[in-house]
Amino acid sequence: MTAAREGTRLSRNAGLDLLRALAIVLTFFVHFVWVMGGWLYQRDFEMLAVREANSLAEGVLIWLAHSQHGVFLFFVLSGYLMGRKWFANADLSAARFFRDRAFRTLPGAWLAVLCALLFLAGSAHWPADPIARYLENAFFLNWFRKDDSRALLVVTWSLHAEWLFYLSLPLIAACAQRFAKSRPALGVLLIALAICVALKFLSLRGAAYAWFFAVGVIVAIRRNDWRAHIKRIPWPVIFISYVGVNFTYAWFSASAARLQTAFWNPFDTHAILFGLTAGALLLKLLHAEFADALWVRTGRYVAQISYSIYLWHLLVILAVGRWMQWPQSLETFGAPIAVIVYTSAVLFLTWLVSALSFALIERPYFERKRTT
Repeated sequence: MTAAREGTRLSRNAGLDLLRALAIVLTFFVHFVWVMGGWLYQRDFEMLAVREANSLAEGVLIWLAHSQHGVFLFFVLSGYLMGRKWFANADLSAARFFRDRAFRTLPGAWLAVLCALLFLAGSAHWPADPIARYLENAFFLNWFRKDDSRALLVVTWSLHAEWLFYLSLPLIAACAQRFAKSRPALGVLLIALAICVALKFLSLRGAAYAWFFAVGVIVAIRRNDWRAHIKRIPWPVIFISYVGVNFTYAWFSASAARLQTAFWNPFDTHAILFGLTAGALLLKLLHAEFADALWVRTGRYVAQISYSIYLWHLLVILAVGRWMQWPQSLETFGAPIAVIVYTSAVLFLTWLVSALSFALIERPYFERKRTT
């Protein structure tokens, strides 16, 4: 590792890197466990609560299938990072901000969506209007459809939410700073609540997502004020609160997004509590100190390539299932061996594709940004 790269690694916040690593691991579990549930138990874990499990092992897998809160962690983290830019940098312009976000997020997403389209072709599911489908997905316009049947790569739904957040943040920051100069965090909270109410009233997706982003922005504004308070809270309290909120929701409710209604539902209660516990976890990690241990270095590496992992892991899982017929074709070796072989193959291929994607697409972005 060169001195410049070593310096960049050390300048990054280790706590935020570990939060990214946790988020991507949880997100990976959502799709991996969905496949395992259909194969091992012939049940759709997305439609089940943990209390409906027939065994302890199945209950653990159903709980892991609820790991979409990994994406919610990304939303909170994104709110913090982008909020820090807009509330701590008076010279930041909207044009510069959008240009940076476009170079950061779009090239990898466009390539992944193109590969998803080609995957359909290789699976004999070539759409009748491939160019229109690609453009619609590449610019996240399919977010506004009521179903996701036209989604070429399902995981890009979070990028739709991210970009709506990017587009609205300069206006939100301007309003909060102008009309709530002494308490901009309160201004952000009120604006976010108004957006959440409007989205629920319009029966659109994303009311909870606006709340998650807002939590991150508020943490960015008040992080120094709350530093002493969060230090007094023991780590076990933070950990138990976070796990408890997510396990309670998983115990009583299925995770399927289609079960969420326009009116108040269990997910809304869960979203409020999750936002609070995720915000506390973010604050705690911001000011935590970590030794240069192997598990920390591993977590920081996973965090470094987390965006590429997010874009490619589902395509890897689908390709292994479609072209190699795994894990079903491994049943002749027995379930334990089949699980080990399938898991090892998916993990290795996900890492390989993600590492290549990072090296070819993301690293040039970071190197260009360091020189400008």
